[in-house]
Amino acid sequence: MNKIIKIALTAFLGIFLLSCEKDDDNYTDSTATNHVILVYLGGDNNLSSETYQKIEAIREGWQGGSGKKLLIYTDPADTNPSLIEIVKENGQNIKKIIRNYDEENSASKEVLSRVIGEVTSLYPSPSYGFVVFSHASGWLPQSTLTSPRSIIMDKKQEMELSDFAQAIPDNTFDYIIFEACFMTGIEVAYELKDKADYILASSAEILSPGFTYIYPKSINHLSGSLSGLQAFGEDAFIWFDNKAGYMRSATFSIIRTSQLDPLANWIKNNCDQAKQVNISEIQHFDRYSYRLFFDFEDYYASLLKTDNQKSELSTLISNCVVWKNATPAFMKDYNGFDIKKHSGLTTYIPQKKYSFLNEEYKKLKWYKSSAFESDFEWIVE
Repeated sequence: MNKIIKIALTAFLGIFLLSCEKDDDNYTDSTATNHVILVYLGGDNNLSSETYQKIEAIREGWQGGSGKKLLIYTDPADTNPSLIEIVKENGQNIKKIIRNYDEENSASKEVLSRVIGEVTSLYPSPSYGFVVFSHASGWLPQSTLTSPRSIIMDKKQEMELSDFAQAIPDNTFDYIIFEACFMTGIEVAYELKDKADYILASSAEILSPGFTYIYPKSINHLSGSLSGLQAFGEDAFIWFDNKAGYMRSATFSIIRTSQLDPLANWIKNNCDQAKQVNISEIQHFDRYSYRLFFDFEDYYASLLKTDNQKSELSTLISNCVVWKNATPAFMKDYNGFDIKKHSGLTTYIPQKKYSFLNEEYKKLKWYKSSAFESDFEWIVE
């Protein structure tokens, strides 16, 4: 990652911070910082109570040290948002208020951009990590689904993928962790490939309580290294894999964004994207009447002609997906499904009945980089 660019952006963003109420107008931190974790809790919705649980879990377990800082932007439903730091005072972890804000839309790109700018300005560091918690539905446009929603939801307002990407300066984060549903889409990863080195997310939904019970231990794994990010992912998977019944449902992976361009170029030059596909034969990761999230490799391998091509595709995907794990099934008693394929990436497959989504899909960077077809009429179900 270009650290020089990151430092320059930090200085630039500091100029544009919006006005808000500070807990301490003279706040400074002279401690040398090597890694800053920003946790963004978009909980001004029916997940509000979970935001408090996650903050307490993080506060309880945070060890700090080694030049690490942990900031939490929280916007629950029952009070105004704030930016807090977890610090140790007199041997106890406390929540130190850095900023209090008036009521605002945490699902707006302006607010997200401002928060990132504030954190990078107040806490200069060569390394940043980003954890995002809220409702989500991958790349899908606002109000496409009744449930779940696009990236971050504030009351009835939603943040779409393009706005999320625009709010983040290039080369800001070492990793983004999505504690949110359906976020391993190739569409998501490709839109964010210049924003973070790695993305940890789920192909399917993430069942409540998400990462709450792993935070006390696992938040301390995060340090900017891939090994720390993988340790976090493994803890999350093990927690769900050890559950019984429908709770034994998880589909996690880590995506290396630097390898996405070679994958896009190969897809464009090798896959027969005019081939008719029966989507009922492709592994899916949604439990509802729609089918919008399909296994990436399972779909694109079906567009290839030779075994050698399929082997090349697998290699390119393994270059991108550096870690993955999934349970054998996902919520089978609740309209769920078996997990027979799990490449660690998902993809949308255009379908005749979703003309609006098909047109919106053409706006994505992934489509523009990987597709040669402009007409989706050949897709069959």
